[in-house]
Amino acid sequence: MERCSPHVWRTPTPGDASLVCDVCGHRLDLANGLKPEVMADILRDYRRHFGPIVGRHFEEALAVAVEAARPGERDT
Repeated sequence: MERCSPHVWRTPTPGDASLVCDVCGHRLDLANGLKPEVMADILRDYRRHFGPIVGRHFEEALAVAVEAARPGERDT
């Protein structure tokens, strides 16, 4: 299947291992695959296509899912 552009990312939840595109199935590993630049691009595109309110909800959900996927980086 061809990759879409921009991807239509499924809103992640804690426990998800990957960020998944609902259209093409492309996956990004939440623990290792999301560099700050990539995450900023994803959030910018998401806000542009879905608006600021939905974009903010997605940003918050992504932050929680990334934090859950990277347990070694949390403060204890």
